Amino acid sequence: MKAILLAGSRAGEPSDGGRGDRRPTPLTPVAGVPSLVRALRALRCAEAIDGGLLVGPEQRHGQHDGTVADLLAAGDFEWIAPAAGPAESALKAIERLDAWPVLLTTGDHALLTARTIDGFCAAADAQDADLTVGLAPHRLVAERFPGLKRTRLRFADGAYCGTNLFYLHNPKAARAIAFWVAVQADRKRPWRIVRRLGWRTLAIYTCGRLSVDAALAELSRLTDCASGWVGVADPHAAIDVDSAADLEMAEQILRCRSQSC
Repeated sequence: MKAILLAGSRAGEPSDGGRGDRRPTPLTPVAGVPSLVRALRALRCAEAIDGGLLVGPEQRHGQHDGTVADLLAAGDFEWIAPAAGPAESALKAIERLDAWPVLLTTGDHALLTARTIDGFCAAADAQDADLTVGLAPHRLVAERFPGLKRTRLRFADGAYCGTNLFYLHNPKAARAIAFWVAVQADRKRPWRIVRRLGWRTLAIYTCGRLSVDAALAELSRLTDCASGWVGVADPHAAIDVDSAADLEMAEQILRCRSQSC
């Protein structure tokens, strides 16, 4: 199957991969190697993946004369310019690729491994869904990385962290991503987000009574896209390098790996 690797910068991010006090980018070195290079390496090593699209980084400041050009030299991944945001970039890539199924992930996934990719793809492929998301149990993430702050989704049947792993089974998956675009557009108008999701659903979630399956069933209804999920046992899959704390933690982990500890 093909893969889509999102590597565009968020608004306000530096384009040179510099550290400073600013948010890391996919080109920021993580233990000496940019997270984008590490993520693409994992995709190439995965048995489930056979090339795909690299969406970004933006073609500026000589980036495409160095790291990005080297990444594309093998010819298995094609570069396209990113759109305004990650969801828009994903839709653009889906239209360009037009191949199913497809794995969608991100270029700041410095700790992603081929084993995790293959395991996720195998579990997702067995589902009768249009879109499958990977969720890591928060308990495993907290046990492995005590003190590291991660966004926690609190459901009635447990708390989970996102993994930036999405299995798009067929063209209907684009409907869920289009919904994501609409929600992002309303991020500064939360009342509109509430109106889209429904007061009742949010109230049940706030009270801790909404299960993962029920949440995805409601999302499926709103988007006309059957959404499912699979558990990802590797806690490293819940770490993307988009903050200084994440960068420090990822470098510690990678140094530990190189020493086989």
